[in-house]
Amino acid sequence: MNFYYMNVYSRKELDLLAIQVGCMLRLNRLKLNLSQEDLAQQLGINSTKIGRIERAEHICAWNQLLQLWQKLEIDHHKLFILKEKSQLLSVISQSYNLEKRLNQDKKDYYAFLTKIVESKYKNLSKS
Repeated sequence: MNFYYMNVYSRKELDLLAIQVGCMLRLNRLKLNLSQEDLAQQLGINSTKIGRIERAEHICAWNQLLQLWQKLEIDHHKLFILKEKSQLLSVISQSYNLEKRLNQDKKDYYAFLTKIVESKYKNLSKS
């Protein structure tokens, strides 16, 4: 039987982890060339909910998260291990580059997300 060690995260680390999970879901969705609407329809959930999960605005039930992992081909063992700042910023950059309909709102969102991640990692290092 395999046992996996789970880190005990602080509140600040959990905030970053929520952002990371959303970013990883978005990156894999974009790599599979799926829109939020396509993914939501395939899973039988609301597309607004997909967006809120990707933006770390909503925490979903474990069974919905499991459906997302499976559909997006994500290794859930690595999903909840907090990445280094450079790795998470790379995920954000890759997602930005994969966006097909990159309007000004999305550009602004990616710039805001990058600043938030940098700020949260800076505050984390002060703890």
